[in-house]
Amino acid sequence: MMLFNAMEKMEATNQLNFITGLSHNQRYIPIPSFNYLELIQKIKKGNRFRIFTNNLTAFPHPNIPNLYKTNLGDTVYNHIFDNLQNPYTTGQFQSAWIHPEIALLSQLMLKHNLHQFNLDAYQQIEHACETCFADFKVHIQTRAFTSQIQSWITRYRSCSNRYDRFFEFIYGESSNFELHSLIVQRKRPNGLEPTFGDHDFRSMTAYEIVKEKCNEIIQDVWKKRSKNNVLGILSREEIDIYQTCSIRLIFIVEKEYSDLVQFKDTHLYEMLEPHFIELNNDRIALGNIGTINSGIAPLFQEQEQNYYDLKQIHVGNRLNALKAQLVIPNYLFRIGDDSCSLNIERGQTQYNR
Repeated sequence: MMLFNAMEKMEATNQLNFITGLSHNQRYIPIPSFNYLELIQKIKKGNRFRIFTNNLTAFPHPNIPNLYKTNLGDTVYNHIFDNLQNPYTTGQFQSAWIHPEIALLSQLMLKHNLHQFNLDAYQQIEHACETCFADFKVHIQTRAFTSQIQSWITRYRSCSNRYDRFFEFIYGESSNFELHSLIVQRKRPNGLEPTFGDHDFRSMTAYEIVKEKCNEIIQDVWKKRSKNNVLGILSREEIDIYQTCSIRLIFIVEKEYSDLVQFKDTHLYEMLEPHFIELNNDRIALGNIGTINSGIAPLFQEQEQNYYDLKQIHVGNRLNALKAQLVIPNYLFRIGDDSCSLNIERGQTQYNR
């Protein structure tokens, strides 16, 4: 298991919920995926699982056992019922993968019907939980699952290392830079790909359509980098709860001076503006994430929060938070297959040509 600190968990969780649209969905906010991973670590290490204590409650109930739940029992109960409506574990995102251990625990909780026991059957509940967790321990040691989790972690580490090398190049080119993001989206009516005979049918998938448009924008911006001061370009595949397919392009732009300049007054904006569209199924617009877009969050140190000065106070903490937002969600959630969703489109290799 990879270890993350509290800041990294918070930033990654908030970012993932934001791009999937769950932070805007007030009907239900799921338990963070990192909480599932913490429960999984307890399951791996435990040999006996007490869901209820032997201490009687002060107010016995005729239909509910007058026993307190243990801390583990309270955690298990919360996850059992979250698992029934958590969009990440219930498969509400098409063609999306969640961390293999979370997916397995979710499936086994349903298989063993942990949500169907009444509290008065507390002995049966404990037995069912122990059976479920024993089943989990067997599954995670199989050859197939071991290979799957190793692939998942290896791909994440590779993505993280590529990100680090990319920004080492950026730091070597400039100590002052800004990030700006552009979101390229293709909506799927009713959450489905149009089929042959539909008026908006295309021979390409929604992601292929979005990728084609992104490549056009990347080429247009990159060939004029001497004018727009773009040092590198990242892309991140995204999907929301409505099955909208998106790719977010992130441009790293060198800043010579610290003067506050409206993004609309820059050469990069002039190059991006002709690509903006707002149609029924297609949308291209500036992003709305404060750390990678200007004009979204309040000023910090008299600068936009998408501006980074390597000589400024607390810049290390801010860059760590940026990495947590861009990279760590890939440890929890991926699109299409187990490949990470963050990619380097243009970096040192292309810059030096």
